[in-house]
Amino acid sequence: MPEHQYLHDVLVLLVALLVFVPLFQRLRMGSILAYLVAGMVIGPSALGLVESLEGTRAIAELGIVFLLFAVGLELSFERLRLFGRNVYILAFAQVVVTTLAIAAVARSFSLDTNAALIVGGALSLSSTAVVLQLLRESGQTTAKFGRSAIAVLLVQDLAVAPMLVFVNTAATAERSLVGPLGIAAFKFVVVIILIVMAERIALKPLLRLAAGTGAPEVFTGATLLMVLGTGWVTEQAGLSMALGAFLAGMMVAGTEFRHQVHADIQPFRGLLLGLFFMTVGMTLDVAFAIDHAATVALLVVGIVAIKASILAVLAMLLGQPVRRALALGGYLSQGSEFAFVLLTLAAFLGLLGNEEAQLLTIAVGISLAVTPAGAQIYRQFFASKDQAGRSLLGNLAAEEGEIRGHIVVAGFGQVGKAVARHLVGERVPVLILDLNAPLVTASRSRGLRVFYGDATRLDVLRAAHLNRAHAFVVAVPDAATAEQITAVARQAFKEVPIYVRVPDEDWGQHLRIGGADAVVVDGLTTALELAERVMLVYIPDESVAQTDPVD
Repeated sequence: MPEHQYLHDVLVLLVALLVFVPLFQRLRMGSILAYLVAGMVIGPSALGLVESLEGTRAIAELGIVFLLFAVGLELSFERLRLFGRNVYILAFAQVVVTTLAIAAVARSFSLDTNAALIVGGALSLSSTAVVLQLLRESGQTTAKFGRSAIAVLLVQDLAVAPMLVFVNTAATAERSLVGPLGIAAFKFVVVIILIVMAERIALKPLLRLAAGTGAPEVFTGATLLMVLGTGWVTEQAGLSMALGAFLAGMMVAGTEFRHQVHADIQPFRGLLLGLFFMTVGMTLDVAFAIDHAATVALLVVGIVAIKASILAVLAMLLGQPVRRALALGGYLSQGSEFAFVLLTLAAFLGLLGNEEAQLLTIAVGISLAVTPAGAQIYRQFFASKDQAGRSLLGNLAAEEGEIRGHIVVAGFGQVGKAVARHLVGERVPVLILDLNAPLVTASRSRGLRVFYGDATRLDVLRAAHLNRAHAFVVAVPDAATAEQITAVARQAFKEVPIYVRVPDEDWGQHLRIGGADAVVVDGLTTALELAERVMLVYIPDESVAQTDPVD
């Protein structure tokens, strides 16, 4: 029976996921490549365990919808302001120059203008999922190099929306694209206005109502309604579900619920996105790839070389140091998960031949596999900094394995130092996390209990044994970062008191909603007030070793 065949296909997909993803992660080749290879192996062109793709394609497309929603969720205006102007100029220039350069090459191979621009745009993008994972592993998400890489990725993610509009418009336009693109732009503006109005009128009340029920499934249901509902609206307007999900994410990014929403969609996004990549893999013809191995290899080399050289040259022209510019080029030289979306859509709409789409999709997949080459360039130029970050974080687990009854302080700036000094004066054990590598190194050389670690990461907070701490003091100067740290800590460590410094009372309200037990507005006595809050809940443990004074 058909339903039994569908169940068979689902079981095959799940087994393939469990076999290939752990294997590729152990080989440090990334889960995206694992999904693609798994799809190729079980698909019609290899073992043929899944013969029909129609049953999985519709569900798989939801993976891209949730991915774009998650991207929009990360693009809050507060975060966008963290990067300098030159970094955004670099990011914008990279997308435009790379698109035009690759489009020119594509035109020389007899592709028409629209198809060449689609190929250029698709290949100008880099893999957000892969690069962010590598940045987290190296502890460079907040370093200058990491911030530059993230800014480029953010602009590339923003470019996906107009690229989707262009592909859909090019498929329906009979002659000139000017008129259809103008209509699409008008629809885009109208949809944005409607979504903004809905956000101001209905979004926050809806999320507050769902949160007020105290039932997690209701809040999750409201999140799904928001994502799929907005996607349905944009699809009805002739745009795409993915574009609507992206806009919905940006709207939620400005609310106090964004961290919980992100946590709720993460399982859906990960599973559906994996299913999408497996579906892409199943459409790839293994025999075709073998027969055209030389062409595929040439495409991979060309994509990596063009992207790496363009980004490196642009970075140097805009004042980036040579080593950092070369590292950026190597790190961002691979293809993107969104390239699969754009190329598959273009082939489906008849804008790109199936053979061309196959060759390019296979080349993008292989470029993801050679991403470690870019990471190797990065490690070659920044090995000392990376090693310092990793060893210090590793020492956190090794040195503090038995610590308990302590106070964890995130941020070792002026306020963090003063808080620690007050607490140590009261013979309270303190463990401090900070991302300023030189400061951490200098502090540790004086025997202080300061560790390199990103307090927004749950694994770092666990390594600091926050579950066994008396309290958590968030003393970082950036309010948005403080809010993220608070949300992560409150979600995982519900019983630990959290005290946060904030720049003003408006942020104080955000942090209280986000889970802070108390907030202290920046002023002359900020550190003293935070320390006093801690002392109100601190119960001395005679078995706990005391901490040396903080200089």
